[in-house]
Amino acid sequence: MIFKKNLVVSAMALLALSCSKEPKEEPLVPQQADYVGTVTVGYQGSSFDNENISVQFQPAADGKTASILINQIRFVPQMPVKVDVTIPDVKVEVSGQKLLLSCESVIPLAMGGPYTRYPVTGLTGTLEGDSLSFDLKFGDSPTSFRGTKK
Repeated sequence: MIFKKNLVVSAMALLALSCSKEPKEEPLVPQQADYVGTVTVGYQGSSFDNENISVQFQPAADGKTASILINQIRFVPQMPVKVDVTIPDVKVEVSGQKLLLSCESVIPLAMGGPYTRYPVTGLTGTLEGDSLSFDLKFGDSPTSFRGTKK
């Protein structure tokens, strides 16, 4: 009789444990943030690194698109000035606890207007935790960024 009573109590305890709710993760909401890292540009068959580059991730109010602002970059070693370049209309998708970034094709903004000579194509990237990374082409130049939150 005691064995049956213990068995019933154990079964009830297991049933209670199996019905407990696990804490839900809050859905990830895109947030404006600043990152610092390295922009690598493919140039004449080799790579040109721009180190300590500041990049701002600026999501739209709806969280479905964002702009990426790359500050003070040179695309080739001989470039006499550094420019700020904005990549608008980047698609943002939430996947678990990371954001997936993509953009087929868009005209970036630089030096006060559209930078039509170097369209952005094939942008893909992720924003996960304190890390932002993306790859794209500016014109024919493969370009990537790897950085962490400031």
